[in-house]
Amino acid sequence: MIGIVAVGGIFVFGALIGIVTKILGYSVGGTTSTLRMILIAQFLAYVAVLWFMRHLVVEHYGARWNDAVHWHWPAENWFTWIGAGIMLAFAVQLISMLLPVPRALPIDKYFQNTQAAWMMSIFGVTMAPLIEELFFRGFLYPVLARRIGVAVGAVVTAIGFAFLHASQLAGAWAPLLMLFIVGLVLTIVRIVKNAVAPSFLMHVGYNLTLFTLLWLATDHFRHMEKLLQQ
Repeated sequence: MIGIVAVGGIFVFGALIGIVTKILGYSVGGTTSTLRMILIAQFLAYVAVLWFMRHLVVEHYGARWNDAVHWHWPAENWFTWIGAGIMLAFAVQLISMLLPVPRALPIDKYFQNTQAAWMMSIFGVTMAPLIEELFFRGFLYPVLARRIGVAVGAVVTAIGFAFLHASQLAGAWAPLLMLFIVGLVLTIVRIVKNAVAPSFLMHVGYNLTLFTLLWLATDHFRHMEKLLQQ
């Protein structure tokens, strides 16, 4: 049901945005304007997903949100988990250097200019990790753990997390393997801490590191052509 709301929301909001921009006479050609429309539609769809998640928990099941999804902010300093995400990002980058990662991926087309790169980066360290962690570690994992066990549930959750990004990576096995590892680590954190907030903060730290490295490698997003030279 959550997946239907997410996918349906992207299509519905995307169509509405397209209709509104056409009526108002705005140009929708070019990568940046297309990306802007996609991200706005995805943002609105994610807001709808967040509302639907809360509606299921609070209104439908009559449960408390924090307890039901095991959100629970960590007792440790938040930067502890953000730092863990940063270390995870560097570890994954080192491992990926040993694997046959394709030089060009479908997601690269969204990093063709400065504005597009900033939009992707902001979305990638805010709404994206929040919804992904709530869905995979807050909703999906507990159900899988109850039905097929903790270990298998963690693996299946990590597989689902990796394949969520498959279209962005053209199904290349090496990047998908790296995302599987990331998803597995985040799920293990969820299991050990019995909370989603630590894995969310770690996810933010991971994504923030990747975008920061890209920011540095492309001279502050001013020379995106360097992306293809990495």
